[in-house]
This record gives sequence, C-alpha cells and structure tokens, in this order.
Amino acid sequence: MTPDEKAGLRRAALAARDTIPAALRAAHAEAIAARLAALPAWSAARTVCTYVGVRSEVATLPLLARALAEGKRVAVPACAGEVLELVLIESERELAAARFGLLEPPLELRARAERRCPVEAVELFVVPGVAFDREGGRVGYGRGFYDRLLAGARPGVLRVGLAFEAQLAGQRLPAEAHDVPLDLVLTERAAYGPAAGWAVGSSP
Repeated sequence: MTPDEKAGLRRAALAARDTIPAALRAAHAEAIAARLAALPAWSAARTVCTYVGVRSEVATLPLLARALAEGKRVAVPACAGEVLELVLIESERELAAARFGLLEPPLELRARAERRCPVEAVELFVVPGVAFDREGGRVGYGRGFYDRLLAGARPGVLRVGLAFEAQLAGQRLPAEAHDVPLDLVLTERAAYGPAAGWAVGSSP
C-alpha cells in the first residue's frame, strides 16, 4: 500500500467514524466497554493502560472510571517527544488538554516518580486507531506512537483495540516491519483477532 493509499484509508475510516450520530456512538461505546470488561484478562489485570478517547473515537472515560472503581492501577499515555510515557492517574479529573487535542496527565503529575508506570508493568493495553481489520491489523494516525509503546510491552500481554464496526476494513490491512498487531479488536457487534475466542458474548 502506497503512502497515498494509506492516507486515503485513514480519511475514509475517519469519515465513517465521524458520520455515526453522537448518541449512537455513545451507545456503541458502552457496548464495547462491556465487552472488554467481560474478558477474563480484564478481570485478572491489576495494571491496565488505556487511551483517553477524544473527538469521535470510542469513548473510554467511563471505562477508566470503572477500572479505578475496581481497584486497578490505570496508566494513561502522555506524549513525550516522539514516544509515549505512561502515567498513573487516580481520577479523570487529573487529565488536562494537550497537543493533538488529547487529554493527558499534566506535566506536574508526570514529574512525580510514584506516578510513572513502566511499560513492562502493564498487563492489558487498550489501544485506539483509525482503521482495523478482523485479524488484529491496525492503522493509527501515522506517527507510530503506539507501535513504539507496544514494542516495549512484556511478552504475552493482551493488546486490545477499540473500534466501531464502521472502522473495519473490508480486507486485511498491510503491515510494515514496525507495526505491532493487536490480539483483539472489539466493536459494538463482535470480537475479532487472534484472541477472539477469549471474548465473552461475541458473534463474529
């Protein structure tokens, strides 16, 4: 796939996501979060890393709150140059507006040693993306932040993408050498990917 073709794929997937009515997106996000929370791996994980959904992404603030209420340690990514560093938060109120329109832990929180979370400590990753396929392929926003982050994860950790069905490609997405595939892609309708057999209530 050429860079132009990949850019076109991103535009099409973003347009499809943006056209979902807000109320329907919220309902779908709730169904996706329930599917994730039903996974045995979610129940077993003591430390989870989740993105904070913005714009028309699958919303994750309720999921974040659920994880905290269940006593999990919750790490949220924050951009540091060209990499993501992980910061433990205790409430969504600790998030602040950041570049790219994201919500991230502010610098003063990131400076506290006890709030830093090594990537190797994470037992489950919840990952955003623009386009996905049914085999765990993912196309992100083009800067490679999550591929670099996931490359440092400990072996065997579960990597889960959250998406709306509208973001699924009709074919397998091309993968480059640096791309890190996902174990699961969860949508409002089903669970896809190599670990889909672990999912509860899926109907691919």
